[in-house]
Amino acid sequence: MNIINIPSPNFTVGRKIYNPEAVVIHIMEGSLSGTDSWFKSNASQVSAHYGIGQSGEVHQYVAEVNTAWHAGRVNAPSWQLIKTTGNGAFINPNFYTVGIEHEGNEDSDWTDAMYNSSGEMIRGICSRWNIPIDRKHILGHHEIYSLKTCPGSKVDFTKLIALACNNPIPPPVPAVQKILQPGTVTTKVLLNIRTQPNTGVAPFTRVAAGVQLSYDGFTNNGETINGNSKWFFTHEGNWFWSGGAE
Repeated sequence: MNIINIPSPNFTVGRKIYNPEAVVIHIMEGSLSGTDSWFKSNASQVSAHYGIGQSGEVHQYVAEVNTAWHAGRVNAPSWQLIKTTGNGAFINPNFYTVGIEHEGNEDSDWTDAMYNSSGEMIRGICSRWNIPIDRKHILGHHEIYSLKTCPGSKVDFTKLIALACNNPIPPPVPAVQKILQPGTVTTKVLLNIRTQPNTGVAPFTRVAAGVQLSYDGFTNNGETINGNSKWFFTHEGNWFWSGGAE
């Protein structure tokens, strides 16, 4: 893979006591050249390890052995592997993740060239650091910082992970089959509400445990979580996973 080095001054030398354990997927909300300029500026105080253009071109801003400043803020994380201290405070995820930015915005379709370069990049990172290539270790920025929807709903994580694993790309997910059957359930945990029945879409709100929710029906072919693919949909057209309520 041809990688163009465009050093950013915005990084922390080393990673304290940590090694990379996951890869965070970002969207640039702009162009590759614009991101190059932004990351080269001391004033921005942000960076990532890599940036990938829609043409498949790859730029490196920060060495993997160092800490890029791409995902340091934490808010209501849905990522299962987030680290905390003994008193419950969050350890800065920058210390144990690698950040990859992708050209475009949240409404941009990803090109095959960008998918292919990103998959190859993820494969190399995971090989170097012994990171499993799966959905727990390849995540969207919104799963750390819930106030953002980055990288948006256009990225197909299933396809990206298949490419990273050098596996055949799975066929498109069939359309969600809705079954009209209204009812109510009570949340068991802090429950994410999404616009689609899959975790690739950032939650736009969360409902505390012990709250009764009404639904208009359900689907049995949403994203499978812990063996359960049943999701409820509401009158407003929103979705929540059935495993978080009873």
